[in-house]
Amino acid sequence: MTLAPTSQSLPTMTNALTNALTDEMMPFMALIKTRAGLMFEGGGEHTLAMAVRRQHRDAGTATLAEYYSRLYCDAGEFKALVNLLTVNETYFFREPDQISLLTEHLLPRLLAERNTATPIRILSAGCSSGEEPYSLAMALQESYGESATRLFSLSGADIDGAMLAKARSGRYSAFSLRGAPDGIGTRYFDQRDKTHVLKDSIRRRVTFHEFNLLAAVAPPSLREFDIIFFRNVSIYFDAPTRLLIQHKLSAMMKPDSYLMIGTAETLANDFGVLQLVEEAQLYYFVKGKPPLAAEPKRKSEASPEVASPGSNTKSTTSVGLKPDLRKPAPTFDQLRELVRQKRFDEALAPLDSLLAANALTTEVLLLKGYICLHRQDYLAASELAQRALAVAEWSTDAFLLLGLSAKWRADVAEATRWFKQAVYASHECWPAHFYLAELCRASNEQAQAQRAYRVVWQMLTSEMTQARPPETGIKVIPLDLPASEVRFLCEHQLARLGDVRFSVGVADPR
Repeated sequence: MTLAPTSQSLPTMTNALTNALTDEMMPFMALIKTRAGLMFEGGGEHTLAMAVRRQHRDAGTATLAEYYSRLYCDAGEFKALVNLLTVNETYFFREPDQISLLTEHLLPRLLAERNTATPIRILSAGCSSGEEPYSLAMALQESYGESATRLFSLSGADIDGAMLAKARSGRYSAFSLRGAPDGIGTRYFDQRDKTHVLKDSIRRRVTFHEFNLLAAVAPPSLREFDIIFFRNVSIYFDAPTRLLIQHKLSAMMKPDSYLMIGTAETLANDFGVLQLVEEAQLYYFVKGKPPLAAEPKRKSEASPEVASPGSNTKSTTSVGLKPDLRKPAPTFDQLRELVRQKRFDEALAPLDSLLAANALTTEVLLLKGYICLHRQDYLAASELAQRALAVAEWSTDAFLLLGLSAKWRADVAEATRWFKQAVYASHECWPAHFYLAELCRASNEQAQAQRAYRVVWQMLTSEMTQARPPETGIKVIPLDLPASEVRFLCEHQLARLGDVRFSVGVADPR
């Protein structure tokens, strides 16, 4: 598939359209950031615009300005828009190492130190549809049996009332259980048709609260927590908002309590509000004295050690380590290999360290975006790709990453646009051609699909005939798309689409 040249480059045209869209959405972005802290600059303008226009249409307002006035004054209307905008991708037992840290280290320590007549209070902040707090409830049941009901109190809080209603119902698809350990589905859920319904014994252990983290004061029910989980949420806020939220979370915590932030977010939230420590090769924050008398270090000394694969170290240390005791940081090529092997947790902290140091920025943004893509965090993947484009506006990797993010969100028009830009930037990018062919086939555009499959087949056949790896134009992301299998798929689809050259199973490479 070849794109006709234009007088203006596609990235330049895209930038102009994005700038115009940003100007139109600026009042909405400012209002939402002020009241909810959510950020949409740098790639999120399209998402915001679609939500605003949908709500504007449903509200029956004559103009966007009239809708903005209603949004500004009507708390219910504002809440409806925020519910539409919040990203609620989650699943059971996400980042299980942190849950193990809770049950094997943090809770035994707290139970030994505190009066067990008072339950240990745990909060899942930004709990979405409830998978995280219910995962904690199941993990506590596995570790402490029926005593868990007496020993622990679990709460979930989120700004999205619709998601909280889903959480209270306890009804989930099999997709939500994709990360759960073996046996969890049968022990804690009842199967009803294709729905997994959480057993009442677990569902009753979590209380849910509608709460905006930027609210001036937390209600009494959301104070005095021993442990707060705030994972995979802060990526949607800028640094000043994250700092403000951390102060508010700290105010909701007891002395000598713990704050758990997602492994990909921890270093970006080290503002000095709470003490960052390492235990069992994982990082978390402490309000008060670090456990096991770990000595606080000056922020200038803080540089996390990269755990070697397979290490079983269980010590608790402050993050700051003297340079001569630190293991060498992995190179970017080593990090890319970790990502290729899908060892994402090992790659994320070093990638965040490189971003903090402004090292290899474009490459690091793309590699981290690829990890977010595989974790179904499509908004974060798109944001990181857009940031990469701000530095390298012809990045084929960034175009492909944006296309894949849109494709996995089932946004066909957006995916098509980005894959076409990838082809425009690097005509040899056969993966982009292939994804375009797949989109055309799914949209019943058979002639376009046939042409695109033919292009991919010719590219791969030509390269394989010369016994060399097919060129892609992709420089950073380790795209897992085997050329030989794609070539076979193209032959299969071309035969199904009626291409006589493939209908008898013999392909003519000319």
